[in-house]
Amino acid sequence: MGDVLARRRLLTSALARLHDRPDVDLPGVPGHVVASWRRSLARGVDPAAVSNRHHPDLDLDSRLVRCARPVIGQLAEQIADAPVCVVLTDDRARLLVRLDTTAAIGRAADDNRFAEGFGYDEGAVGTNGVGTVLESGRSVHVVGAEHFVEPLHSYACAGAPVRDPVTGRIEGVLDVSCRVEHSSPILHSLVTSAAARIQDALLHDRDAGQQAVFDLYTRVDARSRRPVIAVGHRVTLANTPLQTLLDPGDLAALTDHARFRMVRGPAVDDRLDLPSGVRVRVRGTAVTAGSTVAGLVAVVSVLREAPVVRAAAVPAPRPAPDLRPEPATPGAVPAWRVAWTAAAEALRAGTPLLVTGEPGSGRRRLLADLDRALHRPGRVVEIGPADAATADADAVTALVRAAGPSPLVVLVDVDRWPDDAGGLPGVLRGARLAATAADGARSGPSGPGLLAAFHRTVTVPPLRNRSADLPALVTAVLAELAPGRDVRLSAEALRTLARHGWPGNVAELRDALDAALRRRQVGVVQVGDLPASCQSAPRGSLRPVDRAERDAIVTALRETRGNRAAAAAVLGLARSTLYRKIAQYRITA
Repeated sequence: MGDVLARRRLLTSALARLHDRPDVDLPGVPGHVVASWRRSLARGVDPAAVSNRHHPDLDLDSRLVRCARPVIGQLAEQIADAPVCVVLTDDRARLLVRLDTTAAIGRAADDNRFAEGFGYDEGAVGTNGVGTVLESGRSVHVVGAEHFVEPLHSYACAGAPVRDPVTGRIEGVLDVSCRVEHSSPILHSLVTSAAARIQDALLHDRDAGQQAVFDLYTRVDARSRRPVIAVGHRVTLANTPLQTLLDPGDLAALTDHARFRMVRGPAVDDRLDLPSGVRVRVRGTAVTAGSTVAGLVAVVSVLREAPVVRAAAVPAPRPAPDLRPEPATPGAVPAWRVAWTAAAEALRAGTPLLVTGEPGSGRRRLLADLDRALHRPGRVVEIGPADAATADADAVTALVRAAGPSPLVVLVDVDRWPDDAGGLPGVLRGARLAATAADGARSGPSGPGLLAAFHRTVTVPPLRNRSADLPALVTAVLAELAPGRDVRLSAEALRTLARHGWPGNVAELRDALDAALRRRQVGVVQVGDLPASCQSAPRGSLRPVDRAERDAIVTALRETRGNRAAAAAVLGLARSTLYRKIAQYRITA
């Protein structure tokens, strides 16, 4: 007992000296505790009170929670004779699960706001077995007066990080807390071992596609020792050489390109210009699981480094003029830039061009912007399937002539043209000609006759593969929809848009922003101003009744600030039913 009191006096005295002189040496105090005390002091943590706050918007049914619950139960059984709390938090130190071995320790935890939904980060609570783990990146055992705030001096806690076994990122913290008199170094060993078991559960909690991508990535990484990237539908892996090679913007652009290319053939060998100016070669293989494309694994090599910015005092040589037009629509993603450059070359040379891509992805906009850049002012005549079905050759000729000298004639959605339209390109002989078609669609009845007129194809990537372009696209669309108005998106609203799958592509983005502007005409557009569809990404099309149900769920979640229990009550649904519906509609609210 004497040793315990002496230890407490030493720590209390050391912390008091630190308050007086933040740079003082503190012999006898563990290094990780001193480092945490200094951080807590710098952040202004109140040493006399637990001043954390409650977060109502936590996902209590996440993959991490699902994988951890059996392990938490086993750990609680191992130490059932001791009064302890076993806690799981997320990567922001917010409590997701708490399991108590006795009612008394549970009441004590409640008194210190160590409960589900409350945060225990260092910035709020100081040194502890959750926040300090996240700050240090390693397991810790904090006992008694090693805590920064006085109300926790009667307690001990052992915490260990739970890392994603693929990315190495900390997903959460597993912690065991008890009163000081029940503490033991064994708790530290037990919690570290249990955290490892949760990581193992996370490793095996993947579908066959994810496993196939991970397996090939592991083999390629071990064999090549070169920069390697792997992408799946929900996961991105980049080894250390690649993360060292590319800056975050270039890595994001490369990831978008890899997702775009993985469904377009079994092998990839592309040369890309990344946003920083780095030119790379990407060679890889698509990964399949059964008949489904699960991802892509590729080796990356640099062909050209980013240009060096010269000092102002040294005159830079004048570069040769770049005759390629700059896109009016923002575009940093390699697949978009490849499509733009190839289309520019074809239109400049007068080569009839076919532009493919998903509906709404910006195929016609690309052609219009390019024509404007190449032939100011651009003149575009669009002829769609309905026009082709009703207009005769003379009417088409008159339409083209009325547009002025040398217009660009765009045959829209040629994969949906009628039987008797195959001869139309002959009528337009001599005109600058382009067309659009759905990516991967079978040609329509008149397809062979129409397609014979075109000599080059470019493919526009869908918006879900242009995440790096999304902020600039949002800014451009807002400027078009609300010219001259001070209107912009909040950071949370932009994150919501980034999580959406955009099955309708840029056209859907435009509709969503148009709807938001009807709710908030000027100022900062918030999440609540966005259509409910922006917080849902179902795997297939929805019936009107399904859309209505989805919108009602999103609205309830917004009104309850993400509290699913409260939303279920508002909707009159069982909580389990609400969870099933959220998963069915892939709601992110």
